[in-house]
Amino acid sequence: MIKFFVIIIQVILVLFVSSFILQNSFIVSFAIKDFIYSVSSTYVFVFILILFVFIFFIQTFYFKTKFKFSNYRVNKKIQNKEKGHEAFVDGMIAIANKDYKKAMTENKKIITYLDRNSSLSLLLKSEVFKVEKKYQDLNLVFEDMIKYKKTENLGYRGLMEQFLRSQDYHHAFIYGEKLFNSNPYIEKIYDTLVNIVVKTNNWQQLLIITEKAYSKKIIDKKLYKENKSIAFYEIAKIKQLSETAEALIYVQKSLKLRENFSPYAKLYVQILIEEKKYLVAKKFLKKTWTYNSHSELKSTIIKLAKNSKEGVLVLAQYIVGSNNNENSIMLLVEASILDEKWNEARNKLKNLLDVKPKKEVCLLMAKIEEGENNSFQKINSWTIRSEKGAENNIWICKMSHKQQDEWTSVSYGGYFNSLVWKQPSMLNQIKINIDNDDN
Repeated sequence: MIKFFVIIIQVILVLFVSSFILQNSFIVSFAIKDFIYSVSSTYVFVFILILFVFIFFIQTFYFKTKFKFSNYRVNKKIQNKEKGHEAFVDGMIAIANKDYKKAMTENKKIITYLDRNSSLSLLLKSEVFKVEKKYQDLNLVFEDMIKYKKTENLGYRGLMEQFLRSQDYHHAFIYGEKLFNSNPYIEKIYDTLVNIVVKTNNWQQLLIITEKAYSKKIIDKKLYKENKSIAFYEIAKIKQLSETAEALIYVQKSLKLRENFSPYAKLYVQILIEEKKYLVAKKFLKKTWTYNSHSELKSTIIKLAKNSKEGVLVLAQYIVGSNNNENSIMLLVEASILDEKWNEARNKLKNLLDVKPKKEVCLLMAKIEEGENNSFQKINSWTIRSEKGAENNIWICKMSHKQQDEWTSVSYGGYFNSLVWKQPSMLNQIKINIDNDDN
């Protein structure tokens, strides 16, 4: 309705202007070379009016034609998209039905209706080549994927998995890191990168990706500290072979992140012994034992005593101090046995000889009887009794349940940071025996 009124107003204005010009016409003269031409203004106005009307109709025809062609192209594009999506769905159904020939036929339709390098075409081809195990063709598809923003992450992930399958951990990490940098929140990408790092012993990369993961709040503070400390610990072990001064710096960093952790403490003392810094090692062990009197440290204390040429019992008494827990007693007993102070060892061990003493207590009593009296009957009696005693704590992998005497960042079962210090159960013992029989 408004449009109609606008047109009416425009017509009235044109008629008004035309009427005014016709009533007030005048002669228009112009010279061309030597000739002077005169014409009424009415004819000039009519000519201009006809020219404008002609231009108006030409423009109207042009824009209407252009709109129709544009509308046709848009509709055609929409139809092609619909047909391409239908072909993709049919192709995925064909894959589910293991009809790979039909899937590739549908992929050709996708190329026809969409594009050779459309995301749907690349995705469908990757699924076909994956189930057909055509890994070379699959790699080419993944390489095409990383050229486009929409499929970039799929391409990185696909190439990472391909190189993992072929155990090419170097290239697997390269593409895994690109995927992590592009989208660090992809499920388990951090864990996957950690596992690759473990395979390649690239501990510097563990530091880098752990920092990134923590800054993005992908991992909590506890895991952040543990994984960084492990990286420092492993670097320290490598440096220990050639640069003990640097090794000390790295192991100190690991201890700051995971204070009084016995495996780190052991390595630190070992390096101090190599550097002949016996007094520093002695004071450190005393401090560590106060907060964590871990039985794993006993062998390190004995080693320090031998290298510093100090009596084992004297050093043990200094380290234990006023501590009277079970591990402290056991350390003093073993030190007394090594110094052949049998009565002292026996008297200290009496505190642990309850109704059902632990296996280690019984075996120590057998050693005392052997060293003091060499009584075969008593030695045998304590040895037999040890078979019924509870086992000491040991490092056990949470995943494989395999046991090991020393802590390692990767368990013997191949799992990273999976060891826990606990008493083995009968179920674990049976499982370990079965695994050994299988091997």
